[in-house]
Order: sequence, then structure tokens, then C-alpha cells
Amino acid sequence: MSDSIKRRHFMAALGSLVAGASLAPPPARAATAPPRIPLSRAPGQLASVYDVLVIGSGYGGAVMAARLAPGRSLAVLERGKEWSPDAFASGLVDTLAQFRTASSPLGLFDYRAGGSIDVLSGNGVGGTSLINSSVVLAPDRDIFGRWPQAIRDAYASGAMDGYEARVRTMLGADTVTEADALRKSWFHLSTTAARKRQGALVQPRALPIAVNLRRYQGQPNAQGVFQAACTHCGDCVTGCRVGAKNSLDVNYLPLARSGGAQIVARIEIDWIERLADNRWRVHYLARPDSGPAVAGSVVAASVILAAGSLGSTQILLRSQARGLALSPALGTRFSTNGDLLGLAYNTRVQTNVMGFGAVPAPFGLKRVGPTITAMADYRAAGTPVAQRYLIQDAAIPSALVDALRLAMPLAAPGGSDFPALQRIARDGAKRGTDGALNHSMVYLGIGHDSASGKVELDAHGNARVLWPGIMKEPFGQRMRAEMALHAQAFGGRYADSPRSSPLFGGAMTTVHPLGGCPMADRVEDGVVDADGRVFNPHGAPQAVYPGLRVMDGAIAPASLGANPLLTIAALAERAADRYRL
Repeated sequence: MSDSIKRRHFMAALGSLVAGASLAPPPARAATAPPRIPLSRAPGQLASVYDVLVIGSGYGGAVMAARLAPGRSLAVLERGKEWSPDAFASGLVDTLAQFRTASSPLGLFDYRAGGSIDVLSGNGVGGTSLINSSVVLAPDRDIFGRWPQAIRDAYASGAMDGYEARVRTMLGADTVTEADALRKSWFHLSTTAARKRQGALVQPRALPIAVNLRRYQGQPNAQGVFQAACTHCGDCVTGCRVGAKNSLDVNYLPLARSGGAQIVARIEIDWIERLADNRWRVHYLARPDSGPAVAGSVVAASVILAAGSLGSTQILLRSQARGLALSPALGTRFSTNGDLLGLAYNTRVQTNVMGFGAVPAPFGLKRVGPTITAMADYRAAGTPVAQRYLIQDAAIPSALVDALRLAMPLAAPGGSDFPALQRIARDGAKRGTDGALNHSMVYLGIGHDSASGKVELDAHGNARVLWPGIMKEPFGQRMRAEMALHAQAFGGRYADSPRSSPLFGGAMTTVHPLGGCPMADRVEDGVVDADGRVFNPHGAPQAVYPGLRVMDGAIAPASLGANPLLTIAALAERAADRYRL
């Protein structure tokens, strides 16, 4: 491998980790993870026939499994492995080693680099909940113009409010307060208030997050899983080593298991086929603890695809190539959810954004906090949907701190005054709280793109995203300009994610992939209906295949303009209530 290719691969990984930092909640001082009873069983324990198979253990799959398991033979098939808190990486080398590749298919980070878009998702029991920011945020109620009428009606009537409340309770959503004394939260809310005084239509807001901030102190939670309280280390993108994050492996998945579900890890689904009796045969590759991977199949009356936007779309594209008739909309309406990563570098104010993981807080740093805690909300009433967006604060995971303190002077060179240059020099000499990086702010922007991406299979049969015009979409320019104004409030310099630079490929990175199997009212316009049932193009415009559903971010036909986990889980709660074989 040439040096240039190695550099591009490293920067792609680096870009994904910084993006992922905008995705998760945290730990802090030295802590021992509480004991966990394994949820999953080995591939060899998979039966040959089930009533229901759920493919994937992210938000859609975990909710469906928890609600449908009682009274049915149900299995959750997860391609990744089960992770205990102490198995998550604690440094850059370990973190890079946990990237999923052809030679390491059980890696935690599934990072798919593309020509214009890179996609990051999680790989393990709990899916992306293992590495996200756990922001539990509802979308605006008037953004569903491209969604099926039944979904629009469910939001307009308030029916979805009940499903969202159910999800918030299950995920234990909580909010950081002023008493937590987080400098990065104060910084972001302060610059947002300054922009509001300058006339911007923005509101500073604290964010609800699925993190055990204070409720359980090494005690069993509502599902009997022991949890420690958040230690505010800012290190969740590499997995919560403390065991404080309310990821799906501590709530919905234990509930599914207690209801009788079998959770089988290390099974990657290849394709599905419809049998003559209307049941489904699911073809898979199982990876036992030792020995080579083994191909096999399992039959079920009902299959629920919940493998994520790329995963579910990939399975259906492969199945279509083998003869399963599907909508012409398969692979369309891919959205990045308007994701944009930026950074206010070397401001005059110490921000405490440098994560330190599950070790004692170093160099006088006391609290970083959950990775995302606050936002600047640009969704004012009357603003056109396409122009609405959020700018959320984020932390830098400890695995990236040293790399970024040395790299950022190249990405955002210069300083406006002698103190700024001094801070840069301090970062070059050592890691400390008084350097330029710890006087910076990481931003995750979320807005509305045109959902014009297309998912197709590459030469190896793996999903990839094509969207040549993504870098020119208006949401990116709009958020970059506003992030720069936030940076200037305390004398900082705005910088884009390194991955978006032409030097390193010029690609956007999304941590909230949506679409590929979009919802619609007719087969001509979408892959699934309002309940996630897959359309049969050989029938009437609304005919569906008995027993085949998609229930994850792939069904979103457009961006949400908010972190999507609440919407995905609430739609799954609704679909479970309406489930009929």
C-alpha cells in the first residue's frame, strides 16, 4: 500500500472518529464497569425455523424485538459481536484496530468511505447506539411532506407523541443542567445567545440525552442491568467504558430477551428469498468464536430488516439481484440528514472538550461531560424547512486528542494575537488544558439536504453511496457560515472536518444515514408503506409482501433535521402496535 493511500485511509478514519464524537454520551475518572450478563448466544445455537426474524439490533430492530417477542419464537440476528464496557478501545491504536474491515468483520466501527460521502455506523449488539451521542430529540411536526399520509396524520393528531414518550421512558432520557458546570455547554450556549442578540433567529437549548447522568449508581436499572453513573469523560464515540450510556443493550434488548427473544450475534445476512408457502429463507454467514465463517440459512414466517440504512438496502439490493421483485425506488432518497462537522479553533476561552476516558482526569481537567449536551436551534417558526438546522456542541474523544492538537495548526493556521500563538505552541510541546485545542469547540450541524443520494452495490456486492453534488448543497454553506460566526464570538478560527478538504478526498461524513428503502403510499414512489411493509410491484399499487418489513433509518424518505434515533424508535413502536403477519 502506498504512503498516499495509507494517509487517505488514516484521515478517513480520523474524520469518522471526529464525526462520531458528535454522536455520543460519556464517562470520567477511573471506574470499574459493573458486571453484565451476556445478552447474546453463539451462531451455533440458531434454530432452523422461527415465527419472526429481526435482522439487526439497532433502534428499529431492538424496539420491534422487545414488543413482538412475547408469545412468538423470535430471533434477533446481529452481524457484530456483543461488547462489554471494558472491551471498548482506550487509545488511538486500539480504536483504529476496532474498525470493521474485510479481515476484521466484527470491528465496532463500520466506516464506509466513498467518493463524495463517508458513512459511519456501529457494529455490535446494540448497533449504532454503542457509539452515538444518544440525543433524544423530536423533529419538527411539519417536515413530513414527503412521507406517507398515515405518518403525516399520526404526527398531526398527536398519536406519535405517545410513542415518543414511550421511547424516552425506555431510554431514560435526561438533561445536563447548570449544576453540572460543563464549560463546553456554557461556551456553546453563550455564543448562541450572542448570535441571538445580533439578530439571528436562534434559541439556545439544553438537549435530552440517553445517558445515566445520576439515576443509577452501580445499581440495576429497570431491566436489571447494572449501570454506573456518567463520569463526564467525553469519551463515548469509542464506546462507554464506564457503563453509563443508555445504549440498547441495557434497555430494549434485555426486555426482548426477557420476553423470550433469542439474540444471536456474529451472523451477517447476505440475502433473502421468498418461498412458495410465503415464508422467507434468510441466507447468512456465521462467524463462530473460532474457525472459518460458515454459510447457512434460516426460515421464518416474518422477517424485519433493521440493519441500518446501508445494511437493509444492501440486503434488498442483493435479494433483488437474485430475483426478488422490488420497487424501482430501492436505493433512492438517501440522506445525510444534513450532517456537517466543524470546529471553532483556538478561542480565548477554555472549553474543556478533550476527553480523557476511564482514567483519572489529567492535567487539572475535571469535567468534559456527555459528548453532546446543548444546541443552537435555528428552527424558528415560519422558517422554510430547507433552511432550518441545528448546531450542537461536541467533545473530542481521548483517542483523538493528541492527533488533533498537532494537526489543527495545519488545518487552521495562524493566530490573531500573541496569546493565540502561545496556545498553539503549548499544544506542540505537550497535552494540557492551556493549549489551543482545549480552547476550541467541536460542532455537529444537522439540517435538511435534498435526499438525492443513491445507494447501489459495488463490484463486491457491498452498498455504496453516490451523490456527486453533495458538497454543493445549500445546507452546508449555510451552516459553515453560522459556525464561523460562533467561532468568532470568542476570537476563534473556523475549520471544516479534515475529511472534507480536497487534500484528503473532499468527502462529507454522515453519522445519521437515512433512506435507501423510502416510505411512500405507492410502490412507484417507495419501497415500503407507512408500517414498513415491503411493496410487491407485481400486485396493486399498495400490495405488500406478507411477512416482510423494513424498520430502521432506511425507511425515511427525507432528512429529519434532528438526531434521528427518537423518530426511528417511535416509528418502530407504532409499527409493533400495528403488527399483523
